[in-house]
Amino acid sequence: MCISVFPRLYHLIPDGEITSIKINRGDPKESLAIRVVGGSETPLVHIIIQHIYRDGAIARDGRLLPGDMILKVNGMDIINVPHNYALSVLKQPCQVLRLTVLREQRYRYRSNGLSLDARYNRDDSFHVVLNRGSPDEQLGIKLVRKADEPGVFIFNLLEQGVAARDGQLQENDRVLAINGHDLRYGSPENAAQLIQASEKRVHFIVSRQTRQQTPDILQEAEWNYNGSPQPCPSEGNYPNKNTLHAVTCHEKVVSVRKDHTESLGMTVAGGASHMEWDLPIYVISVEPGGVISRDGRMKTGDILLNVNGIDLTGVSRSEAVALLKNTTSSVVLKALEMKECEALEDMSHVSLPDTNQNTSDNSEWSPSWVMWLELPRYLYSCKEIVLRRNTAGSLGFSIVGGYEEHSGNKPFFIKSIVGGTPAYNDGRIRCGDILLAVNGRNTSGMMHACLARMLKELKGKITLTLMSWPGTFL
Repeated sequence: MCISVFPRLYHLIPDGEITSIKINRGDPKESLAIRVVGGSETPLVHIIIQHIYRDGAIARDGRLLPGDMILKVNGMDIINVPHNYALSVLKQPCQVLRLTVLREQRYRYRSNGLSLDARYNRDDSFHVVLNRGSPDEQLGIKLVRKADEPGVFIFNLLEQGVAARDGQLQENDRVLAINGHDLRYGSPENAAQLIQASEKRVHFIVSRQTRQQTPDILQEAEWNYNGSPQPCPSEGNYPNKNTLHAVTCHEKVVSVRKDHTESLGMTVAGGASHMEWDLPIYVISVEPGGVISRDGRMKTGDILLNVNGIDLTGVSRSEAVALLKNTTSSVVLKALEMKECEALEDMSHVSLPDTNQNTSDNSEWSPSWVMWLELPRYLYSCKEIVLRRNTAGSLGFSIVGGYEEHSGNKPFFIKSIVGGTPAYNDGRIRCGDILLAVNGRNTSGMMHACLARMLKELKGKITLTLMSWPGTFL
């Protein structure tokens, strides 16, 4: 994505610091024109900006970048919440949009003795430096996240490990930083990657008493407004934070008959090279009173697999439209129906906004990112990206996910991309992309530390197999 289309104000948000910004929009329902990925049901955990379009409120403001994490919206906490809960908060109309964001620390701090103490000089935090005999020696620390608190916590220390022998770290300590990288809103995967990238010396900043709020967030109450501030909406207006939206899918065959002059009465989108993504063909609207509407079995959001036996996977939208228009009186459609349901039965009474719809009334239906994630593998249209690295420099992206004993196997997601690196310069890798293979080796079932080490050690031509789904449009 070309950064030059934005006003050059993105430097106003410092790396690694929680920052609050105010965005004014004349129309309370004006589109933000961004795509977002992430949520607590995925290894990304946070809500992350995947893409920024040049014609919206976010681009006009000019301070945010793809990869920025959104932590709060108009005072509402969206840290570690399901994707659709975050959407319901972000879609609330307002003229003044207050966002608390975090841009991941992109570069390692130099050992000047200033940055670390300046940002973490708190009464409840302290420094621990662990030295291992070789870069391969394990520290013996198991890190986890908590459901009700952000950040990374020590679950236990392995006997005879470096940390246990040192004796300073304890179970339930919160890890605030590793080697100068802010982990206050990080994940165990981030921490493991930082430890893996370390040589013999690993510098921790930890806390034994978790702070409820950081000074960065408390600054929100000090903003001055022109006129009266808008009241913060109550939590009662939103779905329950703990309600996950499970997406199920099943195939169906729909046979309809029509006059040869009639159209089917539905509009489709997607297809190969659809707005820079290769997507399946899907239904975005059904015309009331049309052939499909009268039959009643095809729904908005259904994915078309074939028409009269002709496969629609991998075709462009124009090719799919031509096939649908050229049908005769008898039409047989094979489709995949996507259904969204709440995962908690006792939350069935909660009234949920339609989070697959854009805010404005005249907008067409748009799939959410979490819906794409549930599609079967045969609908993936993967891309292979070749990066070259002949030095010890980074490929330029961070990953989360992988196999963990307590949570099982999860896909590897691209979390952030660093400017000026091979991944950034290639221009095709996005936050939220799924890393399926490296040099032909399947990443499924690999532990995070194993893949991180492999990526660190590879030189020369490196082939990444990625699946990229568009983030939810706001």
